[in-house]
Amino acid sequence: MGPLFLPGGSSISQEALMARDLKEVFFRLDGAWASFELMSIRKREDYLKPFHVLRCKIDDQVDFEAPEDARNTTEASVLIEIFGDEELVAATGRGPVHAVDNAMRKVLEKHYPQLAEVRLEEFDVRLLHHGEVFEDDEERGAGGPVRVLGIFSDGKERWGTVGVAEDILQASVACIIDGLEWKLRGEHKH
Repeated sequence: MGPLFLPGGSSISQEALMARDLKEVFFRLDGAWASFELMSIRKREDYLKPFHVLRCKIDDQVDFEAPEDARNTTEASVLIEIFGDEELVAATGRGPVHAVDNAMRKVLEKHYPQLAEVRLEEFDVRLLHHGEVFEDDEERGAGGPVRVLGIFSDGKERWGTVGVAEDILQASVACIIDGLEWKLRGEHKH
């Protein structure tokens, strides 16, 4: 899962998952089985990660005086490593998640045209409360970790992914990475 982000910016290892109640660590998995399976696939020695998102930046502006259909202006820039080369791209969208997804696809669809079929159909954000991440996690309200659940489809198959992080952007990017990488599993060859 691209990686599974936890409070403090750390990621959880498969060993740590085995040491805890799996469903609890995955924050009530809720159909995010593709992220779970990707975690296992990524552990295989012969698995080549099809791309790496190195950095993501969002510029999101809301002009409350503008007409409703022109209030939100969002641009995302994403640095992706693919086939050993780094590409920095920017794209706009209707909000941060759409802009990040558009920027990633701008690079990835050139190399993996099958990703053009993939659509993010559902996107759910949940603020995780005290004890849902770790027992010692303090109550932080809106400053606490979030879980993002995405449901993707290519018209034939549907799959769910999850991202968990201290902020919504990091969790969203992890969720999108898993959604796109799931489509590429087993197809990636250098």
